[in-house]
Amino acid sequence: MFGLFSSLESVTVTRPDGTTLALLASLPEGEATATVVCLHGFTGAKEDFLLALPELSARGYAAYAPDARGVHMSRSGGPFDLATLAADVVAVVESVRGPVYLVAHSFGGLVAQRAVVARPDLVAGLVLVCSGPAGFRASAPLIPITIERVTAFQQLLDDHDLADAWDLKTAHENVEMHPAMASFLRERFVAGSHAAAVSTIADALDADDVIDAVASSGVPTHVMYGERDGTWAQVTQNEMARRLGTEPIVVPDSTHLPFLENVDAFVDAIAAVVDGHRLPSPAGQTTAERRRTKGQ
Repeated sequence: MFGLFSSLESVTVTRPDGTTLALLASLPEGEATATVVCLHGFTGAKEDFLLALPELSARGYAAYAPDARGVHMSRSGGPFDLATLAADVVAVVESVRGPVYLVAHSFGGLVAQRAVVARPDLVAGLVLVCSGPAGFRASAPLIPITIERVTAFQQLLDDHDLADAWDLKTAHENVEMHPAMASFLRERFVAGSHAAAVSTIADALDADDVIDAVASSGVPTHVMYGERDGTWAQVTQNEMARRLGTEPIVVPDSTHLPFLENVDAFVDAIAAVVDGHRLPSPAGQTTAERRRTKGQ
């Protein structure tokens, strides 16, 4: 079964502060027509897109998924604030060939929004997947279960190391899962930085709303969620889509992880976005080369 992932490669991007970002990459056999960079959410990591990356590259796209700094295999001493995480995304985008589309899940959407605002010239399109316009507390009355779980986990992280916090969290949530998967998810979370987890969960709760700045950036931005997703309320996501001047994309038969729960429909939706908004840029040019061409 692991032959399915034979096209995946490991890539690293080193930042000036010594942070090493670890990425998975799946490249098409021929020249890529576009590049898709997938950003994970809180407690997630690059492997969340293990099924989607090969399908994206089969469509002709170069597909990448990084671990955020301080997560799993991306080693960093910090800082871990939203602006720094967004700067890391910009660095990843600059390291690959364009045009580049960001596909950002949950907390990753908050990071991607800031990357787009900082460098809209580098991004051909943004898809916010099961994400929101601001931290969870901005819509707290609509998502009491999310608020309860996230604030409870925040308290655990304040009082325990990563391993104990994870064990207490999973025992409380009591989600049925194959033992091998449960073990893997625990190991990759525990491999990360405690400081990164503490910073990220605080931003997930209280990040400011920058959607109007995203809308003003000129970068085509879409809102996507699983038909049964409720981590951010769907009414909140629908309102975010309205502010961005678009209609939400609903992935059937899925909840908060459509790229795992309905991979084909998820990839179909991403392909429709990419093919509908691809910039008229010579195939294979880097983003830096595209900027120089625009300046001529």
